[in-house]
Amino acid sequence: DSTTGLGFQIVTISKEVEKSVDPKDVTSEQKVEKKARGSIVIYNNATTEAQKLVATTRFQTPEGLIFRLVSPATVPGKTTKDGKTIPGSVEAVVEGDKTGVEYNVGLKDFTVPGFKSDPVKYKEVYAKSKTEMTGGFSGMQKVVTKEVLNKAESDMENELKDSLSKDITTQIPADFVLYRNSMSFKFDPAVSSTNSSGTVVLKKKGTTNAIIFDKSLLTKSILEKVFPDAGDNLIKITNLDLLDFSYSDNGTTTNTSTSITFTLKGDANLQWVFDQNKLKNDLLGLSKKSANTVMASYTGIKEAWITTRPFWNSTIPEDSEKVTVVNTVTP
Repeated sequence: DSTTGLGFQIVTISKEVEKSVDPKDVTSEQKVEKKARGSIVIYNNATTEAQKLVATTRFQTPEGLIFRLVSPATVPGKTTKDGKTIPGSVEAVVEGDKTGVEYNVGLKDFTVPGFKSDPVKYKEVYAKSKTEMTGGFSGMQKVVTKEVLNKAESDMENELKDSLSKDITTQIPADFVLYRNSMSFKFDPAVSSTNSSGTVVLKKKGTTNAIIFDKSLLTKSILEKVFPDAGDNLIKITNLDLLDFSYSDNGTTTNTSTSITFTLKGDANLQWVFDQNKLKNDLLGLSKKSANTVMASYTGIKEAWITTRPFWNSTIPEDSEKVTVVNTVTP
């Protein structure tokens, strides 16, 4: 059923793969003009209101190189937490104003020339590199045939999907759950270059966003819908990660998404949880008959039995070190 009012987190991972092209699949040299691209993080420390930036907005390095926004971006306003001002920020992709290798630069700081007439914005709306700028070229370059390029793009996307899925799964904390169907992928076009030996190398970058939920909070939200009479009983869903997750909307998420609509389906295995240490202490020194009465008061226990050694002993020891509680329910 659909779940509302539940918090979530979005984990983002990026990775790049490369593939060498067989010389027989390379056409003759052609004139190639490419603009360098890369990711930046734009900061807004000027105002509490969001700052909208149109596509082609200019960003300038200290050396004077101009890069432009590929798509429009909205930078959240600054906030205050514990007396400290935190600039709003958003990640965006920029490309060189012109083609050429001179735009292939490392990590840089950027100003926004369009704000020069506003001293506050010019100083407080700025950007920093998230990645290096790569792919810029102008000149003759060996070109891969279209068919080979399409095949390589597909192969690299599949490789990136598999690798990104494995990498992001290993980073999820134990008390969170990740549903594979919540993962979305974005791939940059492959960038070709020629190495020192003359071999054409294709590089492709992929990014995945995955939604993760706190297991206890998700369990609580589910139980509120499917088992509203649970009361104060502690219950866990032992197959939480096996439920079928699907988007109810278009399923598009970014690392700045603030809401999603999704559905979880499946047969949830509910397990009542009880305080084993409390039970142990409640049983110390009791007769088997009295102990059975105590255990019956624990609503989370469906069936239980007591074994003593020697078998004719009908009383549970008073020493807690001599008593062991064994939970036979599979987690």
